Amino acid sequence: MSWITKGENRSEVMAILPDLASRFDCLYERLWQLPQIPATTLELCRLRLAQLHGSEADWQREEQPIAMARRAALPRWPEADAFTAAERTCLEFTETYAMDAQAITDEQAAAVVQHHGEDGLVALVEALGILDGMTRLSLLWQLPTRADTQGGITK
Repeated sequence: MSWITKGENRSEVMAILPDLASRFDCLYERLWQLPQIPATTLELCRLRLAQLHGSEADWQREEQPIAMARRAALPRWPEADAFTAAERTCLEFTETYAMDAQAITDEQAAAVVQHHGEDGLVALVEALGILDGMTRLSLLWQLPTRADTQGGITK
């Protein structure tokens, strides 16, 4: 249960503001349909943000299917064989974004452009803004984790 409502997950917490919740849900659904960045890449970035921020609730959440072996390899993404060069580029960008978005280098941005184009870079930055913000809100709202709710990976 969150400290602001009895909600057990993001949707239940957001339900206290139905007008905002419906608009956010629309925005969030479209995020996963961006043609510039594969949804699985965004999911890897979202999961890495959850790890970096220590958000167990977001780590347990599943927006796109990712094999458990790939999830387990995320802390070692630079050397793990489970990730493509394009995914590694986005994960590196994500890590810097999570710590200090102003610290993103021209080289990191150029690497994303090399794999996904200029539009892909813009899409990634916009997506990270939403994903990072939602991860931080999960922590602020103190959303319960699987151990608290007795469930598995949640959607």
